[in-house]
Amino acid sequence: MMYDTRNQCLNTKYSVSHHHYQNIIIMFKLSSELKNLSKITLIGYSLIFLAIAVGFITRIIAVFQYVSFDIGPAPDQIKDAFTVINMWKGELPTLGPQAAVGGHHILPLYYYLFFPFTLLGASPVFQAFPNALFSFLSIPLLIYLVYQLLENVEPQTRIMLSGLAGFWYSVLYGEIFISNFQWNPSSVPFFLIAFTLLYYFQMEGKFSLPIQAICWAVYGVVLAILMSLHSSTLFVMPVVFIINCAIFIYKAVKRKSYSLITLPIISILASAIVLLPYWIGEFGRGFKNTKYILKTIFKAKSASDNSLLMSLGKRLSNLFLNYYKLFQEAYLWHPSWIYFLITLIFISLVTYLGIIKFKGNQYIWGSLCATWGIYLYAASNLDSEITYFHYKLLIVFAPIVLTITSLAYNKFSQSKKRILYIFSGIIITISCFSNLFYESQFLLSKYGSNRVMNTADMTEIISKLPSDAVLCDPRIRKRRKIHNQYNYIDSNITRQGIKLVNVCEAGNYVIHPKRLLLLESGYINDTSYEKPYYVKFTQSDLQNLWPIFKIADNTKITRPAKVFLETDTATVYILDQQG
Repeated sequence: MMYDTRNQCLNTKYSVSHHHYQNIIIMFKLSSELKNLSKITLIGYSLIFLAIAVGFITRIIAVFQYVSFDIGPAPDQIKDAFTVINMWKGELPTLGPQAAVGGHHILPLYYYLFFPFTLLGASPVFQAFPNALFSFLSIPLLIYLVYQLLENVEPQTRIMLSGLAGFWYSVLYGEIFISNFQWNPSSVPFFLIAFTLLYYFQMEGKFSLPIQAICWAVYGVVLAILMSLHSSTLFVMPVVFIINCAIFIYKAVKRKSYSLITLPIISILASAIVLLPYWIGEFGRGFKNTKYILKTIFKAKSASDNSLLMSLGKRLSNLFLNYYKLFQEAYLWHPSWIYFLITLIFISLVTYLGIIKFKGNQYIWGSLCATWGIYLYAASNLDSEITYFHYKLLIVFAPIVLTITSLAYNKFSQSKKRILYIFSGIIITISCFSNLFYESQFLLSKYGSNRVMNTADMTEIISKLPSDAVLCDPRIRKRRKIHNQYNYIDSNITRQGIKLVNVCEAGNYVIHPKRLLLLESGYINDTSYEKPYYVKFTQSDLQNLWPIFKIADNTKITRPAKVFLETDTATVYILDQQG
């Protein structure tokens, strides 16, 4: 008995000792792995973490301080907000927003995509939130896209360059600005990345046939959504889709996998099905909008044929400037000739090296190059002086990808590599700090001590007005007569039954902001509340860049009035009789 007890004690002691020894081995291995984790890999993971953190703060958090519901010369956001919220009344749209050029409407899926978010509430912020969400999600998607693109690159370098791409993209101020309000083109980058990745998955062919069929169906849905976001995507993405499908079919025939040839048909059917509201509307309209779209295409083609003989130089100039000025305007944020010269040198270098030296994934690269090439061909019809940032969303991350591929695949000597790395590092640093400066200004307009009025402030003010109060604002005319923020908020949230007029009289209420968000061509009231006027910036205010804005203290109201209510961002007056 004593012998058994002694053996049991020895066994227990051995077991504990052996377990302790195993823990030591595990800790030693973990310590060795951490030591072997290179600085480059740590930098890569740190950049990925920072990219996601910046994206979360500037998109998901910032959007809930919605300060840009009614900006610009036209109330497009408010009109679209009414369209989406009125879907609860059974008013299902069959056309999307009207294009600025061509007279046609884009397809209506934008409204249906954003409609489910109104389940969260009728507040305007819940219609802006999807853009912020898609913008945030595009950051990890771009990191993954770049990682898959960089085949034949060492894993540690691959992680670092993917993280750099994601961080650089996460701080682009123009992309942040448009993701913070409801606007149909804002989600283009997310769906373009999704479109490219889906094509990559299909060409890799690693899934079973049923999963591939599902991927092709999703591919068609994403195509239909892209066609519903902007005219640029409406005209460019179907061509890219046709090219990608042709390559897929060619590969399938070459491999004698004839059963795969029918898969692109699933995408076409999926696109047609989700666009059913559009086709129903077109049937009733006699396909009027489709004819306008085709007319726009053939008109551009005709202009293209003429320009080859008459103004080839102008088209090449437009193509060149639309590409190069994207970097100057959206990455460096400076209109001077010095910055254009820097842009010219840097973008020429990374475009040449990025394309010539590329040895990564051909499927992702081919889809991206097709998109960029077709877009630039179409953009050669557009004057670069009036082609703003949101027109270029299909190529917005092209400079990032080309910079990354030029860094990844160059085979220079060590001295030449060092020069390329230093030059690229300086440009990327300047770009990031330039964008971060404007981001800080934008965030201060939302959260600073001198913040401007947001939709939540406006809602609170309207809720405190007496029922049937008469609210005056000279801007409520023409397209704003119905589509104005007061009408939207009161009709769908406060329900105070306020009356709106544009000619101010005694007894009317006036909501006078303490500070203004001045955007080029913004539409604001004079201090006498007799007429509105447009904001015009001078050349020194970088008027050629978009979206540049100013936060300015509003001048005190000059009309006789008494204070009804004061908040952090506005003063509400009751107008007196003018003497």
